[in-house]
Amino acid sequence: MIDVDIIGQLVPNPLTMLVQLCSTLVLFLLAKKFLWKSVKNFLDARTGKMQSDLDASEKAKQDAFNDRQKALNELSEATDKAEEIVSVAVKQAKDEKTSILEKADREAAATKKKAQEQIEAERQAMAKDMQREMIEVALSAAGKLIGEKSPEDLDREAIESFVKEATGND
Repeated sequence: MIDVDIIGQLVPNPLTMLVQLCSTLVLFLLAKKFLWKSVKNFLDARTGKMQSDLDASEKAKQDAFNDRQKALNELSEATDKAEEIVSVAVKQAKDEKTSILEKADREAAATKKKAQEQIEAERQAMAKDMQREMIEVALSAAGKLIGEKSPEDLDREAIESFVKEATGND
């Protein structure tokens, strides 16, 4: 059988342990003396770089937020301006419509008035023509009935006054 000392293998030798601790202390002191400043500078530079990257990203984030706000404001202003332009255009269109309708009404009224005046003038002319014809017929009938001639002017005046009284025109 093999004789193995298990306890000796599990517990280290105190002298070996003391030498290892001393060598670790020497290595630590040498590393502190020669490497600590450069490692610290490197770590500080790395920390600074990370901080500047964080600051830059925060600034970029803030700039993006500001740009977004600016874009939203511009969009809002553009929307307001577009609504204002549309409302002005609608108002102008309504005003133009009203103006066109008023002009058309004035023209229609003027045309109607002119037509009524023309109709009235033709009616008066027809009434005068009818009176003249009535006078001529009356004179002709009176001349045939009476058989004698009287001054035509007196007869004409008498018949005209009779026709005016009969038609109601003064």
